[in-house]
Amino acid sequence: MKSAALLPLAWLAQSTAALTLHESDAPATLQFDIARRQDADRASRKRAYVNDDIVNLATNLGYTMNVTLGTPAQSVSVTLDTGSSDLWVNAGNSTTCPCTYGSYNMNSSSTYKYVNGDFEIEYVDGSGAYGSYVTDTLAFSNATLKNFQFAVAFESDSDEGVLGIGYMTDEASDEFGISYKNLPQALVSQGVISSAAYSLWLDDLDAGEGTILFGGVNTAKYSGSLNTLPVVQEEGEYVEFAVNLTGVHLTKSGSSVSVNNTGSFPVASVLDSGTALTYIPDSAAESIFNAVGAVYESELGYALIECDVKKQDFEVIYEFDGFNITVDIDELILDDDDGKVCTFGISTQDSGSVLLGDTFLRSAYVVYDLSNNEISLAQANFNPGSDHILEIGSGSNAVPKQDGTGSSSTSSSGASKTGSASSDKSAAAMMTRTDFRALLVMAVAAVMLAL
Repeated sequence: MKSAALLPLAWLAQSTAALTLHESDAPATLQFDIARRQDADRASRKRAYVNDDIVNLATNLGYTMNVTLGTPAQSVSVTLDTGSSDLWVNAGNSTTCPCTYGSYNMNSSSTYKYVNGDFEIEYVDGSGAYGSYVTDTLAFSNATLKNFQFAVAFESDSDEGVLGIGYMTDEASDEFGISYKNLPQALVSQGVISSAAYSLWLDDLDAGEGTILFGGVNTAKYSGSLNTLPVVQEEGEYVEFAVNLTGVHLTKSGSSVSVNNTGSFPVASVLDSGTALTYIPDSAAESIFNAVGAVYESELGYALIECDVKKQDFEVIYEFDGFNITVDIDELILDDDDGKVCTFGISTQDSGSVLLGDTFLRSAYVVYDLSNNEISLAQANFNPGSDHILEIGSGSNAVPKQDGTGSSSTSSSGASKTGSASSDKSAAAMMTRTDFRALLVMAVAAVMLAL
């Protein structure tokens, strides 16, 4: 987005087009494992002029992947981010380095070329990265891209770079009226995949790793049908992966619990792997906080909850046009060190777009179709078994409502998961509100001292 405030988004009707999948002996796809890393110091990967009311998290979980750059190859680890569009890495002589997760030395690469000095990106906490655009060889999995453009940061506030895989219109260079083929587009133009589309499966919270599949869909990793939604435009452009969310609901042991959705929906909701938590309208979030016993702490910018609530049979249901995605409570409680007070995976968003971060995305299988400006969603399957990969073809009907081949042994409507069924939920007694509040005070004090 292009301003400090969230701009109004136009609502689009439900798309009836679907992605077309092709089964072949050698599909033009590229699958890569990604790992979740906890970093208490990293802010949400959002531009400073987007969602500037979102504050840092005490528990920030990012998904990372390893790539190589240059000739000979230099290894770096980067955070995978569907909410931005540039690959940037630290230079070897960056003010941040030595860098734990690797850096890039352009003088050590025989295939490096300078492009311009116009790279600048800033995040909501005032941190950022500044440097130059270059081209060089990028390699990961079984793919090699020559003359690939990315940014090298000579000054940054993080020792790990970011791999943005969003729309070209959200590249940092767009501020200067310049665009280039970022990773999804470069994979198409260099013949690695047929269409600028990829699917993301983060697996459950305990797994700590997932996969990204460029150019294909893995039907083993979701249950039921893929449901396709149009991406919401911003001022006539496709900029972020926003779709219409029509409501948020809560159940306990299968029975509905009241959530205040009045006046807040439908709302544009950005599916952003670079954001750890899920941010929903205040009224709905506060209803859920009250029901599950979470307490929002303004000093921290997120809610805390008794860790043992994960043993209760709550489910949060995200309603879209014609289908739901269900998130079990134990996917929403992020363990802290003491094991008593945890971070709650839902927070408040008082205006503008909702952010569906990792605490939502882990329970969904998501196909990001940049070529057709569509998002397809299905309930994630946490016990996928053998892969069944279909290639996403090119053209306007690039991915159909192909049923998942995953296990159908789910809870009422949630993801298939071992050891987390409703029957295993404990009815253990909650600590008193007074005791919990005392724990919260100690937890907040500890966090503030660490800042």
